[in-house]
Amino acid sequence: MKDLPLRTAVAAVLLVLLGLVIWLGGGFQAIVLGVFAVLAVFEMNGVFKANGYKPFIIPHILLGGGMFPLMYFAARSNKLSPAFWLFAAFFAAFILIALERAMNSKRTNDDLISSLVILFYPLALISFLGLIGFGHLDHSRLAIICIFAGVAMADNTAYMVGSLIGKHKLCPAISPKKSVEGAIAGLVGGALGGIICFFLQKLWGFELSIWYCILICFVGGALGQIGDLFASTFKRWANIKDFGSIFPGHGGIIDRLDSAMFAAPFVYFMFRLLGLIAR
Repeated sequence: MKDLPLRTAVAAVLLVLLGLVIWLGGGFQAIVLGVFAVLAVFEMNGVFKANGYKPFIIPHILLGGGMFPLMYFAARSNKLSPAFWLFAAFFAAFILIALERAMNSKRTNDDLISSLVILFYPLALISFLGLIGFGHLDHSRLAIICIFAGVAMADNTAYMVGSLIGKHKLCPAISPKKSVEGAIAGLVGGALGGIICFFLQKLWGFELSIWYCILICFVGGALGQIGDLFASTFKRWANIKDFGSIFPGHGGIIDRLDSAMFAAPFVYFMFRLLGLIAR
């Protein structure tokens, strides 16, 4: 409880930062996501190094820092889609990783595998926060709200209900404190996040059906719980409590985005199917 004021202050700062990303979008969103992506690469690099692996992360740093500005400027130019340039950037990073392994006799295949894992987790997943779009007046704002409202409501509801009445362990080997009761409550919480999104969209004048909002946040919240458990497998493997310490009391970048990274691809595909974003 002694660190509660600090935790609360950090949470408030993060909430304000998220609000600015949603409201401003554009270059501000690209810069924030780029910084977060690079820091997430270093966090995953630390996880693998803790187990004796040595990933080659120079391509990841370049990719993480550059892919969001690249998508942003591609969206502004209307020449080629951001998805095209994103795929090209990932392919270039993959080629650099493969070439370095071929040329570096000290790099093992285990190191290579760890490099490829980081290419997907976190980079490929976090990239969907840019694929959704950067326009501060289009439906990409609602998509980002759906991602974070769904996972936040699911996470908080699961924690509160699990703490009060949780009796049956969900994944004791991975996350001993999580319960089946909490996970079920998290599903309800995700749906409640959809109701929040339905009303928040009015700030931009959007009219997405409340049932779509609930569905998107319900599934997003469920995927977020899977993302949280997946992240825990790495932390258990590396014998660490958090991926990092950049946010006192809240851990690192991946600790804050593990759920959102699993929800973002689904939200992106749903908004594409509904014709709300064209990428």
